[in-house]
Amino acid sequence: MEPYSTFPSVPALVRFRAESDGGKVAVRFEGAPCTYRELDERAAVFQGWLAERGVGRGDRVAIFMRNSLEFLYVWLGIARAGAVGVPLNTASVGEALSHPLSHSEAVGVVADDDLLELVRDTEGVPDLPWKLATSDVPAILARPASELAPAELAGSDPMNIIYTSGTTGLPKGVVLSHTSYVNTGGYFAHHLGLRSDDVLHTCLPLFHCNAQQTTVMAGLHLGAEIALNGKFSLSRFRIWMAETGATVTNLLGSMLALLSKTEPQPSDAETPLRYIIAAPVPEALHGQMESRFGVRIVEGYGLTETGTMACMNPPDDRRPGTFGLPLEHTELRIVDENGQDLGPDQPGELWVRSRITGAFMTGYFKEPEMTAEALAGGWFHTGDVCVRRPDGYHVFLDRLKDTIRRRGENISSFLVEKALMQHPDILEAAAIGVPSELSEEDVLVVVVPRPGSGLTHRDVHEWSVKTLGDFMRPRFIEFREDLPRTETGRVHKYTLRRQPHPDAWDVQGAVPPGTPS
Repeated sequence: MEPYSTFPSVPALVRFRAESDGGKVAVRFEGAPCTYRELDERAAVFQGWLAERGVGRGDRVAIFMRNSLEFLYVWLGIARAGAVGVPLNTASVGEALSHPLSHSEAVGVVADDDLLELVRDTEGVPDLPWKLATSDVPAILARPASELAPAELAGSDPMNIIYTSGTTGLPKGVVLSHTSYVNTGGYFAHHLGLRSDDVLHTCLPLFHCNAQQTTVMAGLHLGAEIALNGKFSLSRFRIWMAETGATVTNLLGSMLALLSKTEPQPSDAETPLRYIIAAPVPEALHGQMESRFGVRIVEGYGLTETGTMACMNPPDDRRPGTFGLPLEHTELRIVDENGQDLGPDQPGELWVRSRITGAFMTGYFKEPEMTAEALAGGWFHTGDVCVRRPDGYHVFLDRLKDTIRRRGENISSFLVEKALMQHPDILEAAAIGVPSELSEEDVLVVVVPRPGSGLTHRDVHEWSVKTLGDFMRPRFIEFREDLPRTETGRVHKYTLRRQPHPDAWDVQGAVPPGTPS
């Protein structure tokens, strides 16, 4: 099957848009515009700066930046040089930051000024050949236009390495090719029937493949306008929709849940917005929010390893509570523990594969054994327990893996546990995901204190503030004398997820258990 884009690489697509739609606005960030010609020219200038430092084909360059136009210039400039971007979660601290910088063998990093200080201060970060602050990027881009042509790239060449949560170990670097990027952008536009006069909006972080592949790449594929904002804001969401003229926006299910709690306004349905793409969305919210905002809510399923998308509700036949049907180029199976196919309404692990070569990941960087295990038999083993209904639509049930999914972030339970167990008064810790009122999960950690230590829930919380990024910190903390285990002595996470946790302290609550009145 042929990809949904005829362009062999992202730089080739950007160059085409610069030549065919040069004067058209490609992207606005917080209202500031950049045309397609400017996008290509500024990427070329940054390519030249990289070339002066010897950065070329296959070199890895880390990006530790929040949403901005500069992010796009740097990201596309790296690709133009034939190098490989390594976008980092801007909430990363400690080993969650040092590991990808070291493991990727990055030759340099571009980081927001405050984040660059974090890079310099974090133990275990390698001595990178160069470090560039975002505040210095405008001066670089003010240089004369570069005469360098984009590197000659094949679709199979790597575009990005995105580090996603580990389960029993450190995060793995998911290698996504140029084909993955141009194909997902092309398919996203095709699936929703988008046009060049659409405005594609997102406030999701550009360091994740969702914003990169669905919003940015779909906009480039169409020659449409891309509207970017920073961190999601309840108070500004309606303003964003009105000011940008967005016709489609990508959100998280938790964002939609938060919007549902705000007071409805007469203007909610008075924008050009046609689609809200979000997952997972509580079933009861679909009709209510579609009516309120005058939109269609389209829910789907995918992972970084599947090039963002693997399954999606058809926009004209949405079934709340499901993540839809396989995409036209993907196949799905529900299997038992022996890899045997299961029938409708029988829960099992979801396996997926693509009929387009390169649409999914090409592998885990420097991890051939993990790659072979994840892609055994030619299918990607998701580690998620799902069920296929008799009507063919799929429903997510649980996780086989220890990965926790919070507000669109994959959280490594391994890293949470490792950080907490560095506390001298914590003997053991087990981190799991528990259902959140905002959809997806919150982090709950079950702690076994050292006997006689006097450890408190607040002690654990304060330690997590010091050692974990805010998106990884446990919301719930529970003390126990021991943990449930398998016959081989491993902590039984499945049992923990299934058990009630009435004694867990909610960090967002008033006082921890045992506090004197």
